[in-house]
Amino acid sequence: MKQNKEKTNLRTCKATLYLESPDFLIPSKLKKAVMQREADVGAVTGHAFIGLTDESGKETVYGFHAATALPENANLSFKEKLPLLVSGKYQGFVGDDSKEPYDDKMVYHITPKQYDKIKSYVEKEKANPPKYNIFSGNCVVFAYKALRQADLKLPPQPLFYNPVSAVLGIRLYEKAHQIKQDLKQATANILSRFSSTRKISKEILQGLKKKPVKQAFGVKTVVSTLAGNTVNALRHRGSSCR
Repeated sequence: MKQNKEKTNLRTCKATLYLESPDFLIPSKLKKAVMQREADVGAVTGHAFIGLTDESGKETVYGFHAATALPENANLSFKEKLPLLVSGKYQGFVGDDSKEPYDDKMVYHITPKQYDKIKSYVEKEKANPPKYNIFSGNCVVFAYKALRQADLKLPPQPLFYNPVSAVLGIRLYEKAHQIKQDLKQATANILSRFSSTRKISKEILQGLKKKPVKQAFGVKTVVSTLAGNTVNALRHRGSSCR
């Protein structure tokens, strides 16, 4: 019984908050390197969606949209879509966002129980989606409500829920975490020179090795990772053709 309980409490699943940054938040030197996106509403306002990874490593991705994003409304211009998005009277839908571009993300290492809570919520929303409103019922509201089913600490949202705040929150958290890690490393290095037992420095270094409960990946890190994956894929493809 105890072993089963311990297994249930292991963080063997993941929940990921993905953000497509509004165009003005992407550094100019990275604009050609980020994932390509269409010049639509998402490129202007940004977009948020979530990924759920089960114990086997399979990820399912969900995003909330206004019905203006459906294929049958593809001919609507941005000017025609905007009043519908603001009105709050337009139907929303939960779709598969696995092919959506993103520039920033926050990864949460969660338990199977937390995974089930989020999964249950998004599936209910998918079956019976609410109306879409760009201020009070948008993609960020959906993503945050889903992740809060597991009591996860999310980037702050002043005023109203929006991708800009989420993006900035992720980038700030990543920088703060990196500074904290660098300070721990420097402290451990100094203590290792003067401590007779080195117990304190060992504890600090051990803490650096532990997988954090959440990890932030800002646009620079995401671009770097994607570039690395592309290079590795090309190398693998080249070696397999020999």
